[in-house]
Amino acid sequence: MVPMRARNLIVATGLVGLVTSLASAQPNTLTPQEAVEGWKLLFDGKSLNGWEIHGAANWLVKDAALACPANAASWLGTVDTYSDFRLRLEFRVPEKANSGVFLRSQKDSHPASSGYELQIWDYRTGGFNTGSLVNAIEATPNKIVPDQWNLFEVTAQGDHFLIVHNGQLVLDGHDSKHASGVIGLQCNADHNPVEFRNIRLLPLPK
Repeated sequence: MVPMRARNLIVATGLVGLVTSLASAQPNTLTPQEAVEGWKLLFDGKSLNGWEIHGAANWLVKDAALACPANAASWLGTVDTYSDFRLRLEFRVPEKANSGVFLRSQKDSHPASSGYELQIWDYRTGGFNTGSLVNAIEATPNKIVPDQWNLFEVTAQGDHFLIVHNGQLVLDGHDSKHASGVIGLQCNADHNPVEFRNIRLLPLPK
């Protein structure tokens, strides 16, 4: 378990990141502090550079966000692979949308089984709702703010995962099934569009 002091730091960091990110007049840029710390942008706000489409070719850049109309199943994955990292990103979905963020997934396999799926879905039956790593670690109850920008902050270091959603620590657990892979964004064929922006990653030492 993480010491209370460390937990408080993580939650405080999430709150600061939420306020800074959502208040930013210029999305898809690093804050001065992030630049000093060594964060890098995974999305430039203008193109799909650094990303690969898997499945239907229905991803595009719209209003400085990676967007999918959810008219067919697909996912967008990074070209590069990552193992230990901190990840910050914002997502916007309608209330009933079913999406997710893939962590340490393999390009040539189903991303939810070859890696972890960080759930974006409040209505999944059987648990593992928003903030959970599906079929691995369940999050404490929390809700998406529909049609508004929500913030995830993920820490993946070895088998230890921490998930902060809109400033609230919702997951703190261990799982060792997947050690390295791509970051991915899910789009389901449910006609509930999804958008992602401000995708930033800080590699962590092993």
